[in-house]
Amino acid sequence: MQRRSFLTGLLATPFSFKTNKLAACSLAFVNDRKIAKIVVRSMDLPVALPERPKFLVFPRGMVRDSQRSVLPGVKGRLEGVGTDTMRWTSKFGSVGIVSFEGGTTDGLNERGLTAHMLVLDESELEAADDRPVLPDTHWVQYVLDNFATVTEVVDAHRAGKFRLAAAWSSDLGYAKHLPTHLAVQDASGDSAIIEYVKGKLQIHHGPEYRVMTNDPPYDDMMVLMKRYVPFGGSEPLPGDAEAPDRFLRLAAYAKYLPDPKNYVEAVAGALSLLRIAQVPFRDPGRVPDQGFWGAVQTNWVSAADVTNGIYYVNSSFVPSLFWMDLKNADLSAGAPLLSLDLHDPSVGGDAKRSLTRWRAGSNGT
Repeated sequence: MQRRSFLTGLLATPFSFKTNKLAACSLAFVNDRKIAKIVVRSMDLPVALPERPKFLVFPRGMVRDSQRSVLPGVKGRLEGVGTDTMRWTSKFGSVGIVSFEGGTTDGLNERGLTAHMLVLDESELEAADDRPVLPDTHWVQYVLDNFATVTEVVDAHRAGKFRLAAAWSSDLGYAKHLPTHLAVQDASGDSAIIEYVKGKLQIHHGPEYRVMTNDPPYDDMMVLMKRYVPFGGSEPLPGDAEAPDRFLRLAAYAKYLPDPKNYVEAVAGALSLLRIAQVPFRDPGRVPDQGFWGAVQTNWVSAADVTNGIYYVNSSFVPSLFWMDLKNADLSAGAPLLSLDLHDPSVGGDAKRSLTRWRAGSNGT
């Protein structure tokens, strides 16, 4: 029997996905260095919420049914989205990380477009109408499958031909919606942050939008940062793990990165920047009581090189890094869907040697 994902046992425990400012994830885009433009992000989740992430290589030509998981063979329908959900066939191959066996939360496609979903507790999506629905669990994969540039992503959202909707799945073991916002970047150095605030679409588009964490929404974060010394204010940079604190440190220290002398230094420099926003392992018994989201820690880090099409992953539970060069991946239509467990301690170096054909129930699913 297939094991349920996303904490089936947690369903018996009363909780809410309502977050505080501490919860979940940081991102920075190093797009002003000559050798390579690289996006780094962390996935931070509570200790009590085992994500069981999978790394996937998705070929072109995959038929997506957004009523179900992006992973074939994983059973369970989405709730909260009705029946008029979007279906499509992927134009581009991609690599990425699927969380909770339901939706992609981070990835890079063969055209050098990368997409990342982070928690935004203040997200409020558009009101229901007669447009086809895209579940927010499938937001990242829809972008990677269909677009080559940030401008294309922005234009598609502004055209308003679909409506993003809050999704969850009791069948898959997550019975509450997790609100999010989206960051996208491409090989030109372009960037956009896409949010829904008070039921309205808000897009910040341009290469200057390089940092994203969580709450508050981006406009409010821009006002907040003016209080601090690196941005013209009088207060010193804060050092806590709350989302505004992580945002401020990333924005400030990005200015100090040296120009790398070679490619290895370029990747190492981008990852070094993210370390000032990561959260070390947490013992829930020693963390001050902040409810379900109190003992948040970094589970994994990705680095998407949009210049060269290489995607790096480092599990926090494994002292090694692996990578996938998309030029060496078989992304042709009909090619097998490949996967690996990114927390597997035997995985390191070139991911090709560790990938196996995906099947539901593999890699501990």
